Amino acid sequence: MKKILLLFTVFAAVAISSPSQNVVSWLNVRELYPRTWIIDDHGSDNMYLIEGADSAMLIDTGLGTANLRSVVEKLTSLPLIVVITHGHPDHAGANYQFEKVYIHPDDSAAARQFNRPEMREASAKNMIRGEGPSESELYKGKPQNTVMIPVREGHVFDLGNRKIRVIEAPGHTPGEICLLDTDNKFLFTGDNNNVLVWLFLQNCKPLHEYLATLERLAAMSPEFTTILPGHGNPLPADFIKDQIACVKGILNNTLERKPYESFAGKAMISTWGRASVTFNPENL
Repeated sequence: MKKILLLFTVFAAVAISSPSQNVVSWLNVRELYPRTWIIDDHGSDNMYLIEGADSAMLIDTGLGTANLRSVVEKLTSLPLIVVITHGHPDHAGANYQFEKVYIHPDDSAAARQFNRPEMREASAKNMIRGEGPSESELYKGKPQNTVMIPVREGHVFDLGNRKIRVIEAPGHTPGEICLLDTDNKFLFTGDNNNVLVWLFLQNCKPLHEYLATLERLAAMSPEFTTILPGHGNPLPADFIKDQIACVKGILNNTLERKPYESFAGKAMISTWGRASVTFNPENL
């Protein structure tokens, strides 16, 4: 429990200490493509809202420090489906604002822990320099008794003329999932396909298992053209090739390894092309 609390507070502190320069309010919205919005969580992570003809989908809920539900309701009046790519606090932090969320069962326990009232209170108390959402942006509703609905490989959400397929992507967490928008050829990837991917945290899968995930996605690349990651800007589908080369270079020890240190601990880092991976040499 103490480890979970520490991880939550440092995630929140770092995210809030490094807001993007253009952020003027806590949650900022930009329409990336028709009926596809990115919600910037104070520069810390990406959430996505997409619409079909019949319903909408929110992908990830961010840090949970502001009223995400209100922002979403201003963007769409369609019935809402909430899906979490993985259980980390910067992606599942506002689950408590919604009645039910879909998540892979291997990550549901982590997401539940990060939505306990004491966790949210600890986050608020650990804001760097006292910074936080404005009074008007705070969530003032009663926390929901959120129901976690398990979702697995192959499940298809039909939003009406827009189908979203679940792809299991273990690596960064055991229950990480990607979401394939088959009609628009978008792949929403959580933390699986960031420019910098962390593979050194305590619950990360071994590097060779992450490689299997990447190779599987690469084989599916004709099905998508654009990667929409949990952090950073959209990426082309061929970015995964750089990730695969990076991981293979680590495993066969042909890439330079450098020390890496962050609030979450020490690791090693290697880079190939556009991709960097941090890893634990004892978990290859």
